[in-house]
Amino acid sequence: MGWTATFDGVTASQLAATEGHSAASEAAEVLRTVAACSVQVSVSSNAARLRVQEHPASAHVDESLAGFRLAGPRAASEAEARTCTVFNGSVSWRLSFATAEDVQAFVDVCSKHGGVTGASEFSADRDESSVSEYFRYYGSLSQQQNMLSDYTRTGTYQNAMLLNSADFQGKVVCDIGAGTGILSYFAVQAGAKKVYAVEASEMAVLARSLAENNGLGDRVVVIQDRVEDIELPEQVDMLISEPMGIMLLNERMIESYLHARKWLKPEGKMFPGTATMFVCPFSDEQLFQEASGKSQFWTCPNFFGLNLSCLAEHARREYFRQPQVETIDPRCLVCEPAVKDFDLLKMDKASLDRVEIPIRSVMPTSRMIHGLASWFDVQFPGSTESVWLSTGPHSPPTHWYQVRLLFQQPILVSAGQTIVGNMLLCANRKQSYDVTMELRIEGTDTVTRGQINLKEPNFRFSSFPTTTNGMPSDYYFQSEAAQAGNMETNDAQA
Repeated sequence: MGWTATFDGVTASQLAATEGHSAASEAAEVLRTVAACSVQVSVSSNAARLRVQEHPASAHVDESLAGFRLAGPRAASEAEARTCTVFNGSVSWRLSFATAEDVQAFVDVCSKHGGVTGASEFSADRDESSVSEYFRYYGSLSQQQNMLSDYTRTGTYQNAMLLNSADFQGKVVCDIGAGTGILSYFAVQAGAKKVYAVEASEMAVLARSLAENNGLGDRVVVIQDRVEDIELPEQVDMLISEPMGIMLLNERMIESYLHARKWLKPEGKMFPGTATMFVCPFSDEQLFQEASGKSQFWTCPNFFGLNLSCLAEHARREYFRQPQVETIDPRCLVCEPAVKDFDLLKMDKASLDRVEIPIRSVMPTSRMIHGLASWFDVQFPGSTESVWLSTGPHSPPTHWYQVRLLFQQPILVSAGQTIVGNMLLCANRKQSYDVTMELRIEGTDTVTRGQINLKEPNFRFSSFPTTTNGMPSDYYFQSEAAQAGNMETNDAQA
């Protein structure tokens, strides 16, 4: 039994320099000694190929190469179903076979001798269709450009690292979900000795090219796989990542960031190291009417002879389940926000399966409450200076914007009344969260509830840019308190 596989572990420039032949030969030797396969290597002008054949059952297997591991094919896409990944320590190679049957037969042979991994921890509680779309999305340069062009985001990350170069000088760093590798390059600028850039999507190929063309190929080691499926050859001094989605938790990448703590030295740091989510009731009649108006289409009793009205209530629920993503006017916020802190260095990863945020606040004025707004801040706890990145409505806009979640039934709250409630986020298999929320007026029977599908946002864009100093998300509410104090003073003088 034999198969031919294309070796994907080297770049065209390496092949041209014949280094690819050495790298492919190393992969072949691992397969020979560990997986009991007979392997022949051939290198052409644009590819390296391995001709793999099964050894007789009596073939000697050298089990001393404990770093060997083989990750089998994934069903995420037709292309991935024809590939597998060979690991030896921190080095990995991807083998692409002609058919899914060929790669499965090869994996079955290797599994006789151990070293074949089971299901990925990453995929255990995620739908493969969602995973495939996720990595396809982040494997495109257009999406990477969207993030890189968020200069508030990109500049704050670079600023945090350069201001705290003492935390990077001569250190080993791991970049989780590296994308183009931009954070890895910032770490090198800050003095890092070596950076392991872990990126599972096809963007890893371009990140490697970017590193080489900028003379950083010897310091930035790009590893194309999921954090959950690899091991590093050494412990690291620093973990860096941009794992935040809308409302902080969407996409569930923070879980991968926390998983990488297994490589962090006891005194190591994480950038970011803490995160804070804010949830605040808001009032916006225009937004409410807009969502209500969308469902009115389905009340039509004669749409080209068809009565659509039986779908009207379902449509209304669907539109109100959509999170509204936009840059909001902070004047719509009706009271101080509820706050949920996350210590990324110490928290239990399992705590992200179910996140509950209690809400309790006294209304300063009478307002109609249409829903809950949310945003987040993250902190880079450097030894020289702590740097904050805020996505709040009081800070410069970012590509995360803010998120507003609507109630189908708004409630009118009078000044001085206390509102109580909670927001509950439950992780789902679509790499997102199902959100339930409740708000009631204390001491009354008035209550409203809502359910949100965080996976299906509606993007509404406007802009209210401002600049602030100090801890970002405190600024607006301190300003409001100061204005309220000035009004009281003026009233007293009058």
